[in-house]
Amino acid sequence: MQYLRLTFLCCFLMFVCACAHTGSQKAPGMVFTTEAFKFFKGEFENTDYFRKHKPKSIAVAPFELALNNSLSINFEDENPADIVRRGLYNHISSLPFQDLELYEIDKRLHNAGIDTPEKIYTLLQKNPKKLKSILGVDALVTGQVTHFDRVFVGIFSQIAVGCEVKMWDLNTGKLLWRAKHVSRAAGGGISLTPIGLALDGLAALWNMRGAAMLEQTDNLFREIVSTIELPRSALAAAVAKPKIDLFICLNAKRPFRAGEKVSFRLIGDPGATAYVDLGHFKSGIELAPVPEKIKQAIFSQALEQIEEEYVKTGHELTTELKTAIKELLNKREIYEGTYTVEPGEEAYGLMAKGYLVNSAGGQAIQMDVIHTIDIDGLPPAQVTALKAGSLDNKIELSWARNSEPDIVAYEIWTSFTPLSGYQKAAAVETNKFILDGLTNFQKIYVRIRAIDKAGNEGQFSPYIEAVPLPEPDLYALPQPGPALAGEIKTKILLRAEKGPFLIQSDLIVRPGGVVYIEPGCEIKFLPDTSIQVTGGAIMAYGQKNKEIRLIPASENGVPGSFAGLIFDKAQKAILQHVVIEKAETGIRIKGCAPHISGIKITRCAQAAIYLEDGARPEITDSLISNNQGMGALVMEGEAIAPEIHHNAFVNNEPFQVQSYTPLSIDLSNNYWGNAKLNKEQFLGELVLKPFLKEPPATINQ
Repeated sequence: MQYLRLTFLCCFLMFVCACAHTGSQKAPGMVFTTEAFKFFKGEFENTDYFRKHKPKSIAVAPFELALNNSLSINFEDENPADIVRRGLYNHISSLPFQDLELYEIDKRLHNAGIDTPEKIYTLLQKNPKKLKSILGVDALVTGQVTHFDRVFVGIFSQIAVGCEVKMWDLNTGKLLWRAKHVSRAAGGGISLTPIGLALDGLAALWNMRGAAMLEQTDNLFREIVSTIELPRSALAAAVAKPKIDLFICLNAKRPFRAGEKVSFRLIGDPGATAYVDLGHFKSGIELAPVPEKIKQAIFSQALEQIEEEYVKTGHELTTELKTAIKELLNKREIYEGTYTVEPGEEAYGLMAKGYLVNSAGGQAIQMDVIHTIDIDGLPPAQVTALKAGSLDNKIELSWARNSEPDIVAYEIWTSFTPLSGYQKAAAVETNKFILDGLTNFQKIYVRIRAIDKAGNEGQFSPYIEAVPLPEPDLYALPQPGPALAGEIKTKILLRAEKGPFLIQSDLIVRPGGVVYIEPGCEIKFLPDTSIQVTGGAIMAYGQKNKEIRLIPASENGVPGSFAGLIFDKAQKAILQHVVIEKAETGIRIKGCAPHISGIKITRCAQAAIYLEDGARPEITDSLISNNQGMGALVMEGEAIAPEIHHNAFVNNEPFQVQSYTPLSIDLSNNYWGNAKLNKEQFLGELVLKPFLKEPPATINQ
């Protein structure tokens, strides 16, 4: 203990400057809280009102940084004002007041809309009783950080932590007590005493960031709090206290989930009882001395840390100093314990408070002011109100936001079956998302769950069924069938499940009419019937593995069994993966520009494709085969401007192409059934080169 006392004295002898000391005579029956008062060189005041009106309960408000003050140290994402505030609370909590936990203070202020120090000061001046009502305490401590600096000169450094604090009566708004001080220490970047070295090594071993700054914060408030006058009766029963050297939560890096262990270590006097409180959440978490082998292993690691630091700073760790450190460490005890989070538990912003009680009943308290502890064993609630909207090759999802404040993401899982096979498709922060890269008309099942800050996974929502569609609300259209005939002047949808469809007489799509055809539909035609798109539109959305088939009604039908498809000034026409078999003419086009891809036209009696005046089709990735009469492609008329490329024309007789238009038609980059061109199969002004020497790989043969 001699080294401890020397360290304590050295700590105050190293102050390089201090504020002026003011204070008044102690009132009869009043004492200062600790011996640290003897070393206090700052400014303080206990008001007459305070001497006559002692509060029973107290809260420490959020601190602020002094204006126009540049701080040289910032602990990553932590605010120095928060660190210094926790340092004061560490010492305030040991006084004979009922103290409100910091997390509870912040929650109550936030719920009341008082979320800045400026708003707190304003309310103190205008309506202190409202603050009392919000916080439920008699007095409030406010603070302003004035110094949080470390200046290096070579290997030497000067550390300074300073603040100004005030205690206010919340019944009247009057000042009760104030203190202003700066705690400074000078050193070579490493401690200068054996016990200081030992603790520095352990702090480094346990990754206690900024240990030197935190030590000065602790020194600062030990001295500041020592200036608070308390009734002599409050300290009459005081007994000798044990010594706590270090106290830390070892693994407070993220929220703890159910089943996870929160680990604590405390170094202090041997032969005592140690435990931890987590504020209102949990108290009396027992700590027990670690086995001797583990204790020695930890101390050996700490000694290695010390030696490494000595080498870095150009010092030499002498044998005598190493022996002194070992002797000191062997006189200390390491207490260790854990708390296992139970399912359903949840608490954020907890500060661990370590207790050490000796056989005489003396009690020492130290808080881990570096870490706050978040407990979250409560998974998010199930996501509700999941909805889906159909878009072109996409699904638009939306759902109700969860009410929990700690939700960090929503996971979207999809499957092609309702009960199994789900895989995570995305994780988003909002309650809306568009699933893209899907296939139109292919049913998909979606379910969603919420993820909280701790990584807890909520229960999946009930799955919903969704279908991407080329146009929204397509499934809301009338769905006739299976017999079709006559004029169409409105929008209709042909569903595969309602087929096969039978064209009993010409189906004529007039202006305003649109026929949408779902993948997999089969449409059969009675003799001499057709689908005529005259001013209206047709949208046939077949797929490579779900083609739309246009075939004769009779299984024994021969080429020419039905008239085929006729586009005459169609407003819009899309044919994707459509099979036309045994028609008279597969497709006749006049005065319009249909988009045709992936189709197959085979065994037609007169021609596969017949282009007339104003025909401007775009035809790609299609197979035109085994057609007779005039052959595969016939063009006759004016203003014909087709875009026909990347197709395969195979076994068409007697001609592949007949062109009777005065214009030269570009039919390059197609496959004509052979690696060499047979010029006898082409009539008219045509551009055939370059041509493909084998069918395109994209064609589904």
